Amino acid sequence: MNPDPLRYGASLPLDSVYYPLGFPLHIATNSEHVLHAAAESWGDYAPVFDTAPLRIRVAISPGPAASAPPVYTGQENLMLMASDPANVAACDSARGFAFCRLSAATAAERAFTAYYFLEAMAYHLLTQLYITPVHAACVSRDGRGVLLCGESGAGKTTLAYACVRRGWTYISDNESWLVRESSPPVVLGNPYRIRFRETAGGLFPELRTATPELHANGKMSINLKTATLAEMRVAARCQVHSLALLARGSVSAGFAPASAETALALLLSTVPMYEPRVACAHRESLARLAALPAVTLSYDSPGSGVAQLEALIRQV
Repeated sequence: MNPDPLRYGASLPLDSVYYPLGFPLHIATNSEHVLHAAAESWGDYAPVFDTAPLRIRVAISPGPAASAPPVYTGQENLMLMASDPANVAACDSARGFAFCRLSAATAAERAFTAYYFLEAMAYHLLTQLYITPVHAACVSRDGRGVLLCGESGAGKTTLAYACVRRGWTYISDNESWLVRESSPPVVLGNPYRIRFRETAGGLFPELRTATPELHANGKMSINLKTATLAEMRVAARCQVHSLALLARGSVSAGFAPASAETALALLLSTVPMYEPRVACAHRESLARLAALPAVTLSYDSPGSGVAQLEALIRQV
């Protein structure tokens, strides 16, 4: 009889602390690949928040690579993830803890492991406890942050990058996180990388030589570290002062006031469903965000969009 069928006694001698979005996270594992994957995701972040460390334990066993990206399911404070019997994970937000079992071949595929398991576990725990996901890019000028909100294809990333080329500070492309209890609202981002659609070379000459590659999410994109882009100002967080609801492709450029109800509906439309307690907390934090000055910004090119944002920032 196996005295440890659930592998409670599995030896995980490797450990390190990372700071995704500035929150402490302790990872214990028996694989250097796991620590390298975590460092690639979060090695640039510095500690910001004095919260109890999240904990993730990752046990690696011999076996082939995952048969498919994991399926996610959850109830109350628990979330389960499974690709196949050899590649599974569970998160408990009530304890700020997650456990993951992966095959050695899966762990060796660091981008897959980081995207589908490590980042999924860490950001799930964080969104249950401290932050609210916002499907928006964020840039700032003179310390005044603007969220660029819109559906997929609205041009959030390209407009954010166009702003940066004009001296703005880059916070995030299309994934931002709102610190749930912050007042005034503070948004966190990943300013250390930027991901463009593969057609972005047609808009920005310096991207024409960049080679699109298959991202772990299965989409072709241009994935760059911002440190490789010349004179790109970045910051990992900023206070938000206004929201721009993007309407790309309009005949005439300009902006007009948008109601808090319109802004809130757009923000809520892209937030995943969580258990009622967490969903209520997300809605309340987004309602505070939507109460900021908001405009519908019409533009037909990144250049015209930046011009409108620069006019907006002078008025807010």
